[in-house]
Amino acid sequence: MPKVYSWHFNVRSYELDVSAQVAPATYLNYLEEAAIQASADAGYDYDWYYANQRLWVVRKMLIRYYGAAGYGNELALHTWVSDFRRVQSNREYDLRRADDDEPVVRARGTWVFMNTETMQPQRIPQELVAEFEPVGEVEELDTAVIDPIVVEEPIIHTEERRVQRHELDSQGHVNNSVYLAWAEQSLINALRVAGWPPERFEGNDFAVHPLASEIEYFRSAMDDEPIWIVTRLAEVGRDRAAWHNEIRHGATGELIAKAILVRAFTDVVGPRSIPDALQLALVQHSKV
Repeated sequence: MPKVYSWHFNVRSYELDVSAQVAPATYLNYLEEAAIQASADAGYDYDWYYANQRLWVVRKMLIRYYGAAGYGNELALHTWVSDFRRVQSNREYDLRRADDDEPVVRARGTWVFMNTETMQPQRIPQELVAEFEPVGEVEELDTAVIDPIVVEEPIIHTEERRVQRHELDSQGHVNNSVYLAWAEQSLINALRVAGWPPERFEGNDFAVHPLASEIEYFRSAMDDEPIWIVTRLAEVGRDRAAWHNEIRHGATGELIAKAILVRAFTDVVGPRSIPDALQLALVQHSKV
């Protein structure tokens, strides 16, 4: 059995979005804080990493959303290491409402062990591996589009921004959750441009819900750097669709991060397919 670390906490009012629920990017903050606490609980805290010139850097985060959390909800976040490889580790997360044990989020983070002097990957010490008791296997998180149809000619939405100082973390890099927030906002903007603003969804007999997020990091964005975000509908399935997002340096085109946002569609009966009118608004019309 893996060594599981558990953290109980309550949702704060400032962690809610306009829907009065915890936003996807905030869940990512929860997951990263749990990883820090779990490492410290095992004897590897900030002081240890500083003294040994080591650092964990997240390379990929996969998140599956199951339920909602609102103000005052007590949440129980359980985390454990599923496997270690030479220089990287997969950490699992299970977030539930404490009062009814209903799942809210199931996630996996891929972390790379780094040397802070060279900023190169470093072999993970065997004693650290033994301390976390990895389970040695990973499970499927059900984040993909089922029976996907690839969208051949999507309308490409692009937008530009600059890194703001309040988006930086204590290391002077854009916080990992900010990239997800950028991708989420770019998707909202893409839908708005296509004639489907958030209020249009609220006025119909169907709803769209975040089902999964997959974000991969390639390098850190820094203060005042120009950012270019590209968003497109990529796959459509029976009851869900996936949008692909690329976050690039606005001057060089260098890939900084990429994200896949999967949305599920429901109506009064239950799961449904993406509305035809919405799908047509997001693909290029064939030329006659």
